[in-house]
Amino acid sequence: MSYKNEAYEKALNEGMFSTEGLTPFVAIEVQKYETAIVNLLRVADAMTFPFFTDNRFAAAELAFAEESIGDMVCAVRELHKKNRMERSLVAQTRHDAMRGLEVAA
Repeated sequence: MSYKNEAYEKALNEGMFSTEGLTPFVAIEVQKYETAIVNLLRVADAMTFPFFTDNRFAAAELAFAEESIGDMVCAVRELHKKNRMERSLVAQTRHDAMRGLEVAA
């Protein structure tokens, strides 16, 4: 596959698709996003010039794939952010409980 997506490549380099340290459900969701992105990369690769007679249609599909990949990368970033926040809250709750304090929900 020769098509590359800048947002996905950057996210890969940042380790955004690593599932290490994620809860099982979040890890599965990240893997599903990556599978969808790889499939869209294949679509984008197939839609590159000169393989179609309707170049406007191919360009529209390529743009759709590009935008969708960007949206999915953003969704994975949000998952990681949410996962970090939840882990921080759990750690804070445990710390407070160990001190014998009540934690407001």
